[in-house]
Amino acid sequence: MTKKIYIQFFLIIIFLIISLGLFFKYFKKSNLSSDLITGFEKPLTNESLIEDLKYSSTDKEGNEYKIEAKKGNIDKNDPDILYLENVDALISLNNSEFISISSKFAKYNTKNYDTLFNNSVSVDYGEHFLKSEFLDLSFEKNLVSIYDNVRYLGGISSLSADRAEIDILSKKTKIFMENSNKKVQINSKSKNGNN
Repeated sequence: MTKKIYIQFFLIIIFLIISLGLFFKYFKKSNLSSDLITGFEKPLTNESLIEDLKYSSTDKEGNEYKIEAKKGNIDKNDPDILYLENVDALISLNNSEFISISSKFAKYNTKNYDTLFNNSVSVDYGEHFLKSEFLDLSFEKNLVSIYDNVRYLGGISSLSADRAEIDILSKKTKIFMENSNKKVQINSKSKNGNN
């Protein structure tokens, strides 16, 4: 009888471990944003401080990416990572308008040029203007992910959402809420200025 109880107890423990693992992997909201804020907003030290930082790169298709910051610090654990303050970036794609990005902080990878912008992020693209708290620019995935309090202004409309994703190459945009029960808030202005 005790052997049967031990086996049942063991199976229950295994089930709980697997359930918790699945929960934390797929369902628990990430603490990424709070970790990033503390990482970005720590004061820059003088030992690896870089002022008036500028990086520029061009890919084989002729697309260009420039990033500038008032200050930057090299990550002690990974010299390819820079933590930047007062950041402005410019993406110039072939046969397309410029995409301008600015934020208070950014984490920049000098090897693959992927950049995570944080705190008062602004994106200006032609007649389109976006604001958010985070923007993840991935050249490896050709994707711009804008999230956390996304606000869009363009032409005669504005909207609020949790997340927007833009394919850099095709310019296709998805705007959505993290919770499927909530809806994207859209406001359109009539030509005479009324909503």
